[in-house]
Amino acid sequence: GHIMVNLSVDIDKDLANRPYYWTFVERTGVSPETVNMSFIFDSEKTPDGIRGEEIHFGSERLKQIFYSAKKRGKIVRLYQTAPSYRKNITNQKPVTILHPWLGVNYKVAFISDKKKDRILSLGINLGTGEMKENFYSLLVKTELSPVLPANIATIPCFLTLREAILQLDEWILHDIHQEDLSWADEAKERLHHEILRLHAYYDQPSELEEETEEENNNIEIEHEKEKKIDEIKWQYSPRVEVDPINYGIFYLEQPVQKMSNI
Repeated sequence: GHIMVNLSVDIDKDLANRPYYWTFVERTGVSPETVNMSFIFDSEKTPDGIRGEEIHFGSERLKQIFYSAKKRGKIVRLYQTAPSYRKNITNQKPVTILHPWLGVNYKVAFISDKKKDRILSLGINLGTGEMKENFYSLLVKTELSPVLPANIATIPCFLTLREAILQLDEWILHDIHQEDLSWADEAKERLHHEILRLHAYYDQPSELEEETEEENNNIEIEHEKEKKIDEIKWQYSPRVEVDPINYGIFYLEQPVQKMSNI
């Protein structure tokens, strides 16, 4: 129902609206004091006596939080913190090997005059090239930390980030081609009918204007018609847009939890 937090320095700068204070801190070098905030998400679940700012969809504060999360949490590097330890035969110290994965959440938008969005979460092992879908569902079940745990070794990357991204791109293209693309044909049909309607509207003969005036007017009408056609093409033409939402390098123990292979 509610949360009480002490903001970090970066988040304080995003949410607390104290530019003069942070200018003073940076000029003088004094230790910063960040703001404590209380957010109430459900007043019925919040105990009496708790005072805070109510957060709901559409509120300016929630927009600030989303913006801050997107700006500062778009790229991460995390390590599995509770792997199953094995004994090193040489010195009997516990040792665990973690493998690097690139995980990316994509938004795939199928766009015409209508729109449908899909979220794809893909992962690729940078050491072996193994690829997995629904990668986020694995991450939420795994204890992760930005700090490398003790007695942990990591496998070096065999794939570069560019090579890994290209492989993910190829999988997405293949996945898109497996979609039912009848929506694109239907959008093209609607586009054709809208263009015919425009031509019928603008090509009506005018009988009330003088010849010279009519010629000038026809040029203006033709320009206006072409502009309208361009707008309709932009609105109705089917297209697919793929945008990465967020991504990170995740060091995980092998084998990862069983998931659908790509």
